[in-house]
Amino acid sequence: MQKVSKYKMASVYARAWLDAAKDKKAEDKVFDEVKQIKDACRIAPETWKLLAAPADDDEVKKRIIADLAKKIKLSDISKEAMLLAAGNDRLNIIGLIADEFISLYYEDKGIIRVAVDTVVPLSEAQDKRLRSVLEKKLGGTVMTEYFIKPEVLGGLRVRFASQLIDDTLESKLNKIESLIKQGKA
Repeated sequence: MQKVSKYKMASVYARAWLDAAKDKKAEDKVFDEVKQIKDACRIAPETWKLLAAPADDDEVKKRIIADLAKKIKLSDISKEAMLLAAGNDRLNIIGLIADEFISLYYEDKGIIRVAVDTVVPLSEAQDKRLRSVLEKKLGGTVMTEYFIKPEVLGGLRVRFASQLIDDTLESKLNKIESLIKQGKA
């Protein structure tokens, strides 16, 4: 029997989740719920690991998920997706499923996801200008996600699709260091 990678499996679950949301014309609401679930995975990874651990009683997991769904007011679509993942012992990849769902949602909406590393948060005006430049260059709507990374020292590192634009002080200093080591500076 061929082993399926967890990324491929996450993609299948995410696509089914998104398709179910689209069938009910609730993809925007479910998208917000998936982001909540992703945040919960990030904030309380130990709790999710416990929930994902193999258990003798699947009914306990189902009750926990049903209670969670009720407390955070998840739609039936998201609740059923979580129950399906639990029933198939896939809660251990729920974070990957959420990531893939978000990527598929953006792709369906024609939104280009851009990750930006910076040493300090950009102002609203700087973000607007950066998105405007990127939208012209990429030919689509851009959604920026910022990561504060002190090691960049200054400037920006912009990642989208498989592209990287590295205009950080860190990369410039690394280039100078490399040239010095080669004896070219």
